[in-house]
This record gives sequence, structure tokens and C-alpha cells, in this order.
Amino acid sequence: MSPTIAYRTGIALVGLTAFLIVWTTIVRDDGSGAGNFMIILAAVVGGYAVRFDAAGLARAMAGVATMQLILGLLTATAPITATLDGGAPKAFAFHAVFMLLWLASATLFRIAGRGALTAR
Repeated sequence: MSPTIAYRTGIALVGLTAFLIVWTTIVRDDGSGAGNFMIILAAVVGGYAVRFDAAGLARAMAGVATMQLILGLLTATAPITATLDGGAPKAFAFHAVFMLLWLASATLFRIAGRGALTAR
């Protein structure tokens, strides 16, 4: 593991994001959990594929953020979403928040890959 503060913060943010996705999926229980769990699986597999290297994790988390955005667009435009309370805007906002968290972790990994914010 890289000794940088940015890397450790990025890992913590990934863990927090995954926890929040699982928690909100369980609480909402609207049947859309499979897509959310696939996003988490993509983050884990992507991290393993790049051997948890900071620069590789930055690219992997950017890819996961893109997947989250696409899942949000698919969910918001699904016909069943129009029947739910809040409809498409609420569904897209839900996914947009998580997309921003994935992008924040990608930014932290990019900083860690450049060697900034080293721990003392």
C-alpha cells in the first residue's frame, strides 16, 4: 500500500461509497439492487486488476464513475421509474451523488500516483 495520505483517503472513500450504496439499496428495496452491486463489483475487480496501484486505481475509479452515470441514465429513463415517487429526477440524483464520490476517489488516487501529500 502506498504511504500517501491521498491513497489512504481514496481507499477510505471507496469503502464509504460502497457501504453507502449497499445501505441505501437495502433501505430502498425497490428491486434495482443488482445494478448497484455490479458497480461495487467493478470497483473491486478493477482495483485487483491494477494491483491496487494508485495510477491504475485512478483510471479504474473513473471508469466506475462512468458506469454509475450510465446506470443512472438507464434507471432514470426506465418506464417503471416514472411511476415511482419523485420519478426520474430522484433516480438520477441518487446515482449522481455516487458518481461524484467515485470521481473524488479517482482524483485522490491520481494525486497519490503523482506522489503528492506524502505522510510523514
